Amino acid sequence: MRHTPSTLALIAGLGLAIASFARAASPDSSATNAPEERQYSYDYDLIDNSLIRPATRLFDVALLARRITGHKREAANLDDNDQVRLPSTWWQPRLGFRSVTPEQMMHGPGPGTGPAAGRWTVTKAKSQGVTHGFHIKDSDGARFIVKFDPPGYPDLASACDVIGSHLFWAAGYNVPDNTIATFRAEDLDIGKDATYTDDHGRKQPISKDYIARLLSKVAAPVDGRYRCIASRYLEGKPIGPYEYFGRRKDDPEDLVPHELRRELRGLWTLCAWLNHADSRGPNSLDTWVKAPARTFVRHHLIDFSAILGAGATGNRAYPTGTEYYVDYGVSSRELVSLGLTPFAWEPVVDPKIPAVGFVESAVFDPSNWRPDYPNPAFDDRTERDIRWGARIVAGFSDDMIRTAVAAGQYSDARAADYVTHVLIERRDKLVHRWLGNHFTPAVTTR
Repeated sequence: MRHTPSTLALIAGLGLAIASFARAASPDSSATNAPEERQYSYDYDLIDNSLIRPATRLFDVALLARRITGHKREAANLDDNDQVRLPSTWWQPRLGFRSVTPEQMMHGPGPGTGPAAGRWTVTKAKSQGVTHGFHIKDSDGARFIVKFDPPGYPDLASACDVIGSHLFWAAGYNVPDNTIATFRAEDLDIGKDATYTDDHGRKQPISKDYIARLLSKVAAPVDGRYRCIASRYLEGKPIGPYEYFGRRKDDPEDLVPHELRRELRGLWTLCAWLNHADSRGPNSLDTWVKAPARTFVRHHLIDFSAILGAGATGNRAYPTGTEYYVDYGVSSRELVSLGLTPFAWEPVVDPKIPAVGFVESAVFDPSNWRPDYPNPAFDDRTERDIRWGARIVAGFSDDMIRTAVAAGQYSDARAADYVTHVLIERRDKLVHRWLGNHFTPAVTTR
C-alpha cells in the first residue's frame, strides 16, 4: 500500500533517529566464515532513497557533469560482448540468451510441490514485512514461510508471489520456490520453542489463541481451508538483504558496486513490465552457501506479493508505476501549472476484480515507469542496461506467460484472463520501445 502524506511527514521527521542505527556494520569475513546476519530497515530505505540520497545527488559534481554531457557511467561488470560477466552469484543467462521451456520455468525455482501432506508445525512468527504469516515445518521436515491474502482480496498476494517467482527465475534471477497451498487450522501443531514478538518488543510463546487471532486477519477460508503462499526456505544461511548501492564488504566476492551491476540496473525493465513498484533492498535476501568446492554468498530476489498492482492490505493506489511517493518532478510541474496538468494515471481504468491488483496496459508508458521511490541502480541505468532487460522480456512467449499465470491458481477465471492480457500487452510495448519493431528474440521457448 502507498504511504499517505501524513505518514511520509512522520517518517521524514523520524529520519535522523532511524538513520542512526539503520545500518549495522558487519565484520570482515574470510572465505570460510559466514558474514553475520544484518538487518535493513524498511523505513530507513524509504527515507534514504526518497529524501537523503536525492538531496546529496544534487551536489555531486561528477554526476551533474555526466547528466549535462549525456554520458552516464556504464555498468562495470561486463565482458567483451557487453554481457554480464560470468560466473555470477546474482544472475544466470536464461530467457533471451538460451532456450527455456514453460516446463523448465515451472520447476526452475524448486520442485514446486509445496509442503508435504500431513500436519504442519508452526516454528516461529513471520517478523519482516506487512503481510501476516508464520514459519512451518512440514511432515517431511522441510521448512517454509507461510503468508496470506488480505481480507476481501482472495488470491491477490498469493497469486502474485507465485507468478513472480517463476517469471523472475526464467529471467535469470535467484528466487525462492513459491507455491499455493491450503490447510485447516486444526492441522497446525505448535513447536515447543515457537515464539512471536509482541507490541512491546518482548518474545512470547505462540499459542492456539495467537494463531486464531492471526487467521482472523487474513482472507477467509473456503470450505474450511485457508489459502496461503508457501515459500520454501532458501539454500544456505540467511545473512540479510542486499542494498542497490555500494558493496557488501563482508562478502569477499562482492567487488562491483551494486549500482554499477547490469543485472540490477537492467532489472528496471523487468520491474516495469510486472509493475514491481516494491523493488527495493529489503525485498532481497543474501544467503551463505556451503558448496562442495567453496563457500559463497548467493543473492536473491524475494517477496513478489506486491507485483501487478497488488499490496499487502489490498490493491495499490492508481499512481503506482507513474510517480514516486515523494516525486519532486510531479510536484514542481503541478506547482508551475497551478494543478492544471493532468496526472499520468488519470486515464487508467480499474479492472475492479478483487483478485487482481491495480495494473493495466492501455496507458502504461514503457519509457517512464517508476517504482515507489528511487532505486540507486535504476537511477543510474543507461539505455544499454534497459535494452539488456528488454531482450529478456522479449524472450517470454505468450505460452510462458499463460503458464506462469496459471501457477497463481486464480479462482476467478476473469483474473487469469486479465493478468495474461496485461502482461502480453505490456511486454509488447516494452519490446517495441526499446528494441524496435524488427527485433527477433535470440531463442524461442519451444
